[in-house]
Amino acid sequence: MFTALLSLMFTTGCEIASGEPQVSYCDAVCDWATQCAQNERPIDADLDTQCKADTNAVDPSCAIASAGELSLTQSTLLTSCTDAITTAQNNCDSFTGSIDDIKMGTPPTECITQGDGVQETYDEARRSTAETNDQLCDRFTLTFCEQVDSCLVSQLGDIPDTVWEDLGGTAVELCQTSVGVDTFSGSCSNDSLYILESDFTEVNVARQGARECLRDFSSLTCDGLLSGQVPAECAASFTSTKQALAFAEGLVSVADLVEGALQ
Repeated sequence: MFTALLSLMFTTGCEIASGEPQVSYCDAVCDWATQCAQNERPIDADLDTQCKADTNAVDPSCAIASAGELSLTQSTLLTSCTDAITTAQNNCDSFTGSIDDIKMGTPPTECITQGDGVQETYDEARRSTAETNDQLCDRFTLTFCEQVDSCLVSQLGDIPDTVWEDLGGTAVELCQTSVGVDTFSGSCSNDSLYILESDFTEVNVARQGARECLRDFSSLTCDGLLSGQVPAECAASFTSTKQALAFAEGLVSVADLVEGALQ
């Protein structure tokens, strides 16, 4: 009886699970990474697709799962891994948290069964879905400009459409021009100020400064913003005090322009 049962166990472990496609480790990690990215910022429609292409390129086992060619044992182990990822999806620290959180990011322990490259695949998903230099430059500028708009309404009340028509744009548009391609956002992009680190053990101080600034943006008061004060939390976003002051002055100039138009 025991011999027959043992034989059945070994035979079953070698059989193909079902022949049906299974959610691969690459798919699960990319779904997780994409959802975290979407929680942080607007994302491109093809981000998830690109992530899955990038991770499949470094992890051939993902294609085997997608083709439904896993053994019963492999299928069971993969399911434990992907179930653990589903459980962990509300925790985005490894993807969009602080740089210290990102440095320490690892997949769930249930996924160590997916081979020696499990961390490499995980890291590839994180790199593939990370905000690019230009995207972060644009988001940084837009976030400040939207806050200028909100603060102007808060302090001055509803501003007539005729004012924006006379000024040639909305507060956000005027602000983006003021700190735009000829000033901060242009140099941010051209100089790769917020370029993604090539290795998770490295730190681009300006990039991480900008991310932390936007993560804690609620600490910025309207009085401070419209008087040209850059919060201490945002200081590391710039390469110099001069650059930070120029950025702040660009924001203030919009407020001055609007206030002057209302007089």
